[in-house]
Amino acid sequence: MQDARPRRSTAAPRDGDAPDATASRRTPGSAGAAFARRSVGEGVADHIRQLVFSGALRDGDRVPQRQIAEELGVSSVPVREAIVGLQREGVVTIEPNRGAFVNGLDPEVVTEQFYVYGRVYGFAIRRATERATPAWIDEIDALAKRIRSERDVDKKLAASIRLQQQIIELGGSKRLLALLRPLWHIVPGNFFVAIPGSFERSQRGIAAILAGIRAGEPEAAEAAAWSMMEDLGELLAEQLRDRQRS
Repeated sequence: MQDARPRRSTAAPRDGDAPDATASRRTPGSAGAAFARRSVGEGVADHIRQLVFSGALRDGDRVPQRQIAEELGVSSVPVREAIVGLQREGVVTIEPNRGAFVNGLDPEVVTEQFYVYGRVYGFAIRRATERATPAWIDEIDALAKRIRSERDVDKKLAASIRLQQQIIELGGSKRLLALLRPLWHIVPGNFFVAIPGSFERSQRGIAAILAGIRAGEPEAAEAAAWSMMEDLGELLAEQLRDRQRS
């Protein structure tokens, strides 16, 4: 994709030497409190993902690592570790001796990522359908019912992720799971809360996938996964378009 924004100056200071101009766009808050239930590095990475997803850090912005460390009350070490992990996810690009710069989200990027996710996840679903036992199908059905009936949105999301994991564990491998895991972080936080309408679309997709699995039709289950992920990607892309228009 061609970036229409002005290019960064090669004279940019190294991170931490001066306040970053992007800091004024960040939303202050007690983000440090969110680390109580997870590792420091994971918390820092999720915080940066949220800044990118919300638009507080935009495409081409330099990540203000010192300011993030001060805001979260952590040392520079977990921030640097988070940055390295985020580069593997494609969220940032590290430029030697200059710092880390944001690879922003836009509708085209989101559509591409969900397309890829759907194809890889669909492959796992097809293989899982071929290998499924009645007992395994009963477990998947029970998880799907829990997702529908659960009122707590965090538990609802956790059950949805567990359903995906069980499908990938049967239909894929640890390497396939490692390939998909970064794509789970496209939307930080609770996907169902961040993307209005996503739960309803997910439920339709899960129902179609399970129908294919129960019928022993691998191709139908795989196609249902493709359709669900493309649908969710378009929903998020439209949200980003609305943000650009506002």
